[in-house]
Order: sequence, then structure tokens, then C-alpha cells
Amino acid sequence: MARLDLGYIDMYLIHAPWPWEEFGADYRVQNRTVWEQMESFYTSKKVRAIGISNFNVRDQEDLYAHAKIKPMALQLQYYIGFTEDDNVKCAQDNGLLVEAFSPLATGFLLNNDAVKAVAGHYNTGVAQVAIRYVLQKGLLPLPKATSPAHIKANTELSFTINDEDMKTLDQLKDTAPGEDNNRY
Repeated sequence: MARLDLGYIDMYLIHAPWPWEEFGADYRVQNRTVWEQMESFYTSKKVRAIGISNFNVRDQEDLYAHAKIKPMALQLQYYIGFTEDDNVKCAQDNGLLVEAFSPLATGFLLNNDAVKAVAGHYNTGVAQVAIRYVLQKGLLPLPKATSPAHIKANTELSFTINDEDMKTLDQLKDTAPGEDNNRY
């Protein structure tokens, strides 16, 4: 906290339920231990919210069963064509806010012709459709922006994607070839 020169942190997350080099390994027991420390950060009032990131259903359910203080948020990769529905449902059923990082698939989605076509229906860009899609799914989008113009454009969401276009977007798969997402 001293090095950050902050009085508190808004949200502190466990980044993944396993070390990256052991993707998908079973660290449920270790996650319980880490979570106890996270709870102490929260009760110290130096952290306003605690949560998890990249947790699958198995790891979520185990943590919920053992936590004294339930996580407040699940952060995961989520974009048109990669929605992790089971993970989202598990988190939402347990009262967590779901944050969707990379709603533009780290830029790969911007070149998708099907999403471009939907964007044309609303006279807007692919980025705006991607962010609006996440919002209409009930998640909090966390888009990256590389310039003030992109930041401003990411707020231009005064349209609603109609049911027919949402159905089209829901049916798209592999919308971001080249994106490194992992299904777990």
C-alpha cells in the first residue's frame, strides 16, 4: 500500500486458480488458503472488494463452499463468440458481478465481417457493438483503449442491439482467430 501511495485498493483479485505454467491443474486447497488472506485484506478495509479471475465452475464452487466472505466479482475473458456461459452462470447464481475483460478479443474481433455487418445496422463500430453486447448480457465490460479517441468511442453506446441481431451474435463462433483464449 505504501509503494502504491494509496489509502485503499478498489478491488483485489486472485488472477487465476492455478499457476499459468500448470494451466487447469487442481489448486483448490491452495486457493482456499489464498482466499483466507484475501478475506483478511477485505476486513482490514484496505481493500473495498475482493474477487477472482479466470476461475472455472469447479474452482468457483469449491471456493464458495469454503469462503467466509464470498468473492464479489469474477473477471474472465468474454466476447462475441467466446462467452464462457457455464462460468458466468455459476458466478451470477452466487451473486457475483461478472466483469468481461477483452470484449474486443484484444482487437481481433475488429476484423470480423459478421460483427461489422451488425454494426452497420446501427451505424456504429464493431467496438461499440462488442461492448453493447456484453452490457446486454448483464456483464460489466472492461475494454482496453489505446487513445483518448478510443476511450470516447467506447462510451458511445446509446443504442440497443435488437433480438434478431443478438441471436446472430450469439450464434457466432471463432470470431477472433488468433486470440489466445483457453476453454476450461
